[in-house]
Amino acid sequence: MPSPVVSVIVPVYNLEFYLERCLDSLVRQTLKDIEVIVVNDGSTDDSQIVIDEFVRRHPHLFRVFIKNNGGHGSACNLGIDRAKGEYVTFLDGDDYFDPDSIEFMYRKAVETRCDLLMANLMYRFPGGYKQPFKAVALKEEAMLSEEDRALLYRNWATPCGRLYRKTIFEDPEVRFREGIIFADANFAPKAYLAAKRIYYVDREVHHYDMTRPTQTMKQSDRRILDIVPSLIDMLEFHRGKGEFERLRPHLQAYTVMHAVGWISKVESLEGYDKLTALREIFDVPEKYFGSSWVRDEIIEKIFGKIRARRIPIDRLFNHRSVIITWKLTRYLRRLDRLIERLLLLPVSVYRRLKGWTWRAVQRIA
Repeated sequence: MPSPVVSVIVPVYNLEFYLERCLDSLVRQTLKDIEVIVVNDGSTDDSQIVIDEFVRRHPHLFRVFIKNNGGHGSACNLGIDRAKGEYVTFLDGDDYFDPDSIEFMYRKAVETRCDLLMANLMYRFPGGYKQPFKAVALKEEAMLSEEDRALLYRNWATPCGRLYRKTIFEDPEVRFREGIIFADANFAPKAYLAAKRIYYVDREVHHYDMTRPTQTMKQSDRRILDIVPSLIDMLEFHRGKGEFERLRPHLQAYTVMHAVGWISKVESLEGYDKLTALREIFDVPEKYFGSSWVRDEIIEKIFGKIRARRIPIDRLFNHRSVIITWKLTRYLRRLDRLIERLLLLPVSVYRRLKGWTWRAVQRIA
């Protein structure tokens, strides 16, 4: 039997209510010469029942692997190692493709002879609201130049909506960091380095579901600190390849963007000391880039002038100023609510007196 041209890797963990939509979108693909590798990462719900039904109806399309829970990266890596296709793409079990998504990406990849084809996502929010996410800040499709590649490190990472030539993964180090969430942030820059030719198409091909309550981006427990080993492993990968210094400005921007972006996550952190968490996160840019990271232009570009001005102050006080600001903000919010209640008190008293007076007048009349 000839090998498929595209392998679709679907990592699954407790997605029984979303999985049918995902797998059905793959059954309906216009490109038929594909294989779907479903990796059940130790689900404890009825995800496997859904998977088995699709395998029963479409045995030629699906290959299924069941493993102990090891995280999203572990499931993706297993799929990579089992893939038979010339190209590989990833589709999380709560997301879905348009019917022609894979054919469109495959035809473009063959036409342009690229190693990595990048397309856009469509974020799906509660209430039917949707918002496109551009993979690269370009106005039209193009083969990325070295200057264009710099843009990749100044955008949030995702392996989704992309088609990878399988030869990229012949290097066993081009893999997801296992045992952590935010493995996407670890993997994407590795793929950028491994791909000699990267082509961008300005089209949304991947529908990314943001409605799931346990969606990774909504985590508030200690696992948000997984960003630390994620970034360290990525930076060491580049150092091991001898590319750290050449890509230093881009790697710094990428690391700083994630570190500063995690401040808001730490504010909602539960069950772990927030000051310790901030210091662990910012130790990463400090270790790899010294003091230069503090003035990186990416901070103002993404987070604004106020945050950019505060970062040097926060660093000077070893991030205690962040904690003080959070406490002060909470105090001011409580004070604001108290003042509002006090200001509304005369109105409340007047309304009660007015009601009492009106009822008294009615009784007299």
